Amino acid sequence: MTRPTIETTDEARQGETSSHMRWVLFWTVALTVVAVGTAWLTFI
Repeated sequence: MTRPTIETTDEARQGETSSHMRWVLFWTVALTVVAVGTAWLTFI
């Protein structure tokens, strides 16, 4: 009886992790673009 509960908890945790990773990836790309753009404008 505890098996389904554990599986459900793992699935929920994976969902939260994937959503969190998407935000981390989004912000990493966004900050990288801003940093590269700033450096490009500075050098030019």
